[in-house]
Amino acid sequence: MCGIAGILRAGGEPVPPGYIAAMVDTLRHRGPDGDGSFFAPGIALGHTRLAIIDLTPASGQPFVDEAAGLALVFNGEIYNYLELRSELKALGHDFRSSGDVEVLLRAYEQWGHDCLARLNGMFAFAIWNSRKQELFLARDRFGEKPLFLARSPKGLVFASEMKAILAVRPELRRPNRKPIFRYLARGDLDLDEATFFDGIEHLPAAHYMIVDAAGRPVCRRYWSPTSAPVPASRKQATEGFRELFFDAIRVRLRSDVPVGSSLSGGIDSSSIVATINAQKASHFVHQRTFSARFRSPAHDEGRYINALTRQLDAEPHEVWVEPDHFVEEFGDLQWHQEEPIASTSPFAQWLVMRLARESGTTVLLDGQGADELLAGYDQAQGMFWAHWARRGRLDLVAREVLSFVRRYRAIRQPALFAAYYSLPETLRDRLAEFYYRSNGVVSHDLHREFAPAHADATHPFPDRLRNELVRWQTATQLPEFLRYADRNSMAFGREVRLPFLDHRLIEYCFGLPPDMLLRRAVTKVVLRDAMRGIVPDEILDRRDKLAYSPPQRQWVHGPLRPWIEDLLAAAERRTTIFKPLAVRGLRERLQKRPADVLTWRVISTEAWFQRLIDRPGCANSGQAEISPLSW
Repeated sequence: MCGIAGILRAGGEPVPPGYIAAMVDTLRHRGPDGDGSFFAPGIALGHTRLAIIDLTPASGQPFVDEAAGLALVFNGEIYNYLELRSELKALGHDFRSSGDVEVLLRAYEQWGHDCLARLNGMFAFAIWNSRKQELFLARDRFGEKPLFLARSPKGLVFASEMKAILAVRPELRRPNRKPIFRYLARGDLDLDEATFFDGIEHLPAAHYMIVDAAGRPVCRRYWSPTSAPVPASRKQATEGFRELFFDAIRVRLRSDVPVGSSLSGGIDSSSIVATINAQKASHFVHQRTFSARFRSPAHDEGRYINALTRQLDAEPHEVWVEPDHFVEEFGDLQWHQEEPIASTSPFAQWLVMRLARESGTTVLLDGQGADELLAGYDQAQGMFWAHWARRGRLDLVAREVLSFVRRYRAIRQPALFAAYYSLPETLRDRLAEFYYRSNGVVSHDLHREFAPAHADATHPFPDRLRNELVRWQTATQLPEFLRYADRNSMAFGREVRLPFLDHRLIEYCFGLPPDMLLRRAVTKVVLRDAMRGIVPDEILDRRDKLAYSPPQRQWVHGPLRPWIEDLLAAAERRTTIFKPLAVRGLRERLQKRPADVLTWRVISTEAWFQRLIDRPGCANSGQAEISPLSW
């Protein structure tokens, strides 16, 4: 895991070294173990290193092969690098290092752009090909690793974080009104390639971009969700899932530095920790677990954390999440996140990453992605009810509804989702438009400027249910959560690896029948079946699902109240974005009841403005300012 940066200038114009140095300096938290740069006519590459595999200088970056005319900067991990290395050696390639960096370069040298289909990993990288005079940029299938771009007719600037681009293009420190509108009106974050900075965009997940020496870009998708063949019997399907899940964890344990796991006490993280323990016989891992604890009994999962760590040979580390610490550290958290934070939940992860650094643990496995992959959210219940209703299986609808009521003593939320997902997409878009118009906090100017915006619908499968699940996984919540994970971990120079986002496992799960995901109101059926006898039944049979989050409602109505009121007062004065009367109404309602979702959107947006826009010099860096890059 590292930080990468680069500048391409059309026509071979040289890049002054000070610019790439300024970009690298803003990324030192991502790579505390070293840095490097590469210069050639019209191109400059920079890198900060977090050494994880092959700790020697041989795997330092930029990784340059002058004979082949190639230079690489790479952020992430190629988990199947050992298998690829063997294949490439059989094809005649020689290696001067033992890590995954050179394997990636040789894979590109051998297969060109098609190397992406062979990679199992998380990555964002750039390869300068001097023979072709082109820059090749690529990002992993789900966007675990970020890659930001600022384009112009005369070139391109790219980096792992937007603050690195702003270091040389400070004129881009201006708000992008469209994503701001979408967040305030609907709660959408990280919806597409747009960012909150006008002029800076993401390279989309599962895409690559080729930029020629004249600065002309071509962007293409290299992977789309598909389904793998799945055995017909439930037993065989479960065994197939277990085999892939175990292997996804096995390859993610490859490391030359200490590895641990985030442990919330839920099924997902517990499955990872228990599987690591089961694999110790063939792969030694000094297992450490890292958990956030909460003072509120309704939010704390210490009972389940303790049950697992006592049963397994694990070394538990815990941190208590306190509201006073949240206010004190929110500015740093916001600076690293670079875009609004939709709840207090990312702060718990922030503290866990700091705890990992204090323990000397560099790599953490985490259960992120399981809820999206295995239909673990309440929304999924509604999706499945609507799916069976459309197919005329009212018997299944009745069975699931009754099971849900018996299990959770409630029905309102999944019933609303079922009604929503039963509607045609065109009608759902009209409802969304009404929702936009009924949201009163957005300024009149901002509202008139933008029509309702939605994530592009993808339809890779013939049935609507799987398409809904794909859209939920790849274009709705997951990108936001992956941003939190990357920025929180890299703020402390840690690496997070996500076994549930192994593309082999995902394609397998897309082929599972619906009742392997949800049956009788029980979610993640295939995971529970696969982990039976490995994870304690006390965890597998849990009926509750707690968000890995502080008691936000208690906090905002108590210790966070003055902080929230100050932000609302400031938002009321920001009339280009907010409607003052509506914000004042939120302040008045705060006197009577806890802050709602809309209030949080307003204060998080205002906090973003204050930290990232209003304070143009807000880089946690000692790098001297330089003049803006001129094309």
